[in-house]
Amino acid sequence: MLVLFIVFSCQELNLEEPKPEDLSKLDQSMSNVVPGRYIVTLHSDEINFRKSDKYEDVQLEMRKISHDILIKYSIDSDKIKAVYGNAFEGFSVQLEPFEFQLIKQDPVVEFVIPDQYVVGHSILKKGGNSGKGGGGNPEPEPDPEPELGIQPQWYLDRLDQRLLPLDGKFSTPTTGNGVTAYMIGAPILENLNEFNGRAINIDLTGDVPNEPLLLDWGVLNAAALGGENYGVAKGVKIVSLDVWDGESTVSSYLRAMDWILANGQKPGLVFLPLMGQTDIELVEFTINQLFHEGFPIFTHTFFGGNTCNQVPTKFDNVFSVGSTNFVDGLAWDSYGSCINLFAPGVSVLRGGFPEYQTNELFDLSYENAACLAAGVAALYLETNPTASAQQVYDFLFETSTKNVVRFSKSINNHLLYSGLTPLGAGEIDPNRPNYAFDLEAKSQRRNGNNYTIFFEWSQIESETNRLNVFEDGEGIGSVVADQGLWISDVTGRNLPPRTYKFCVPRTNLCSNEVTVTF
Repeated sequence: MLVLFIVFSCQELNLEEPKPEDLSKLDQSMSNVVPGRYIVTLHSDEINFRKSDKYEDVQLEMRKISHDILIKYSIDSDKIKAVYGNAFEGFSVQLEPFEFQLIKQDPVVEFVIPDQYVVGHSILKKGGNSGKGGGGNPEPEPDPEPELGIQPQWYLDRLDQRLLPLDGKFSTPTTGNGVTAYMIGAPILENLNEFNGRAINIDLTGDVPNEPLLLDWGVLNAAALGGENYGVAKGVKIVSLDVWDGESTVSSYLRAMDWILANGQKPGLVFLPLMGQTDIELVEFTINQLFHEGFPIFTHTFFGGNTCNQVPTKFDNVFSVGSTNFVDGLAWDSYGSCINLFAPGVSVLRGGFPEYQTNELFDLSYENAACLAAGVAALYLETNPTASAQQVYDFLFETSTKNVVRFSKSINNHLLYSGLTPLGAGEIDPNRPNYAFDLEAKSQRRNGNNYTIFFEWSQIESETNRLNVFEDGEGIGSVVADQGLWISDVTGRNLPPRTYKFCVPRTNLCSNEVTVTF
């Protein structure tokens, strides 16, 4: 309401534009804004800065430039939180409203924007041990228990075969040896046996050195990507860029990406957790630089609703991975055309590590789907070390098992495959963009010539909460839209196949057409 009032006043009453200090207060009224913290970018042609190949030198020079800007206005340079020089020239800083006004008017400053909280992480289920800053978070809703016979590493088993049922095996043609996975987020335990000496933790939080690290979601992400027992790429090197100090911010994520641009080794890839609905354009700008430098970037989807209005899933140069359950169905109610493919995302890492025995499950769920895809990318990069980020994306999409994810509510209803071959992948349904929702149907003989048809469909909005049912092109009635399941009985001898389609009344929104045989 405040924003609307300001716009109306300026246009209709011809008042002055809001002053910078008013904008500062307005920015901080937004729920995801970090109070008093800003990201400052500088005009590169207005500062005496030469980017070197050494990260430490760039940091030192940018800190000096940032210090000189602040000192002109008697602002304590200790307020600087981070400096950037590889992604862009600038720094993040804590400012009072009057300091914000002074800095914004400096000729070398390009723009000053409020920092924002990153709000995309899931919460870890754990039994007693927590990582930095994780102690007070609420527990998530429990995932459905697996079907009888599902093994702890069921998700790995699912990745190396095209279709169900599981065969109880997992093997890969490569291990990701020589590839580095950069994981932005929480710290990892370097000495955990699961990583077999292949993991290191880079602390970018500025915390006191030697703070003890405990089990947290950063460890589980890394284990799903490249763990000895739980991971896809069992030979990959893992570098965790720790930006988690009880909270995560856009400025801290930018600092991690800036670090990768300076220090990242290729072949390499990046796991970037979901960041929420931040509107800071610097994020996409920096992600694009990573992409063009040859680093594929993997992220998971939002846990509910349209994931394509989230960062970074909405960006073209990021590979977004949705989650499936034990029967290749949609695991979480997220959808969108930006989803590149799906991977297992429930009950991943069941059981825990020998060093951390608990009575509960370790389960990060939907974040792990992206880590599994990053693991398969590492397998590919081992034998294709010069591949571009786009080539990695294209390969994963090409080799994925087509049209296997049930009720995905997304165009790309394909499942990640770790076999590194398109053999058996199937063909993309050319008509899928025309489907508003998915429909499945099958018949079952009851007795004699009596059959029952079971219909199941994905959720679709209908103004009347009804769906019209068409059999062989003719309307035969309607069903309740949000019910998702309908049973119909038919009787007859030598019944020919029948085709069915459901449509939303008074619209052109229809399901795919299914054929039922008897």
